[in-house]
Amino acid sequence: MKKYLSIIMAFILAISLLPASIANAAPKELKVHFLDVGQGDSILIQAPNGKNMLVDGGTKAYGSKVVSFLKSKGVKKLDYVVATHPDADHIGGLIAVLNAFPVTNFVDSGNAHTTQTYAEMLTLIDKKNIKFIIPKELDKLALDPNMIIRVLHADENASDTNDASIVLKATYNKVSFLLMGDADTAIEDKIKSKYDVKATVLKNGHHGSDTASSAGFISNVKPAVAILSYGKNNSYGHPNLSVESRLKNVGAKVYKTPLDCDITVTTNGVKHSVASACKNGKKVTAPVAKPTPKPTPTPKPVTKPVAKPKPKPAPSGRTNFKNCTDLRTVYPGGVEIGHPAYQSKMDRDKDGWACE
Repeated sequence: MKKYLSIIMAFILAISLLPASIANAAPKELKVHFLDVGQGDSILIQAPNGKNMLVDGGTKAYGSKVVSFLKSKGVKKLDYVVATHPDADHIGGLIAVLNAFPVTNFVDSGNAHTTQTYAEMLTLIDKKNIKFIIPKELDKLALDPNMIIRVLHADENASDTNDASIVLKATYNKVSFLLMGDADTAIEDKIKSKYDVKATVLKNGHHGSDTASSAGFISNVKPAVAILSYGKNNSYGHPNLSVESRLKNVGAKVYKTPLDCDITVTTNGVKHSVASACKNGKKVTAPVAKPTPKPTPTPKPVTKPVAKPKPKPAPSGRTNFKNCTDLRTVYPGGVEIGHPAYQSKMDRDKDGWACE
């Protein structure tokens, strides 16, 4: 018994001697950015360990914006890129991303598509020798050992591209994110019947369309934050008003990319905060601090210049000199303009005195 007590006491002592910076180290933060890419989706996950995952990339037209955003967040490489399904508004921008960053793993729905955009994306993945993964339900993506990122739905054989959507649930301690791609109500019913879909943050399926975000599903998720990613004045009528109403009924704070622009959720695994780059579509800028007025300088007393003594005429009456050296033998202080010996070529500073 004494032996075990001594071991326990030694362990307690070792913990007490840890530096305060280690013993009281705050948990590292997870940042999830929902990019404004018009009528499309793009989500950057920056894990607490510094690794990065990009889920979708918007259309080709937004490729350069996605690349610039990633660079602004310090991204040098992507550990995972996920193409939830092969529609152009989700994979188009990934072509610019693949050309701009090294990518370790590419996760694809596996649902073949005949578009040139999809073919171009696959060619780049092959050319760059990127590991290509077609996930199955309940597969985990090993981004960070302190996180669980699990596939709740994937269907490479779906007859509709939206039905192929990879649905991800990312959990960091007590805070979780449910990313629905373009999954519809049938897929929602399927996953809520099998898995725990409750989440802190919900990226609604299919841009807020009424084909997704059913009342039953929303009441199961009970999100504190809901993200609607869509294009301003889009022709599809996204988001549907009934979807927004369902979200508000469960107490969710709704953010919209056309109004809030890029939206960032930051969490330490217990608490979370949301920041948006815009308010009602206008850039949010910090108030500019007024500069501290500089003290009025005290004017220096004006002193009158001391007049130079006028040279006395040379006793010899000589007025012609080769240069200043020659002139100073007779007039040591030089001569002023108007003096018979003054020559402008010897007044180099043009102040009215030569050879002073």
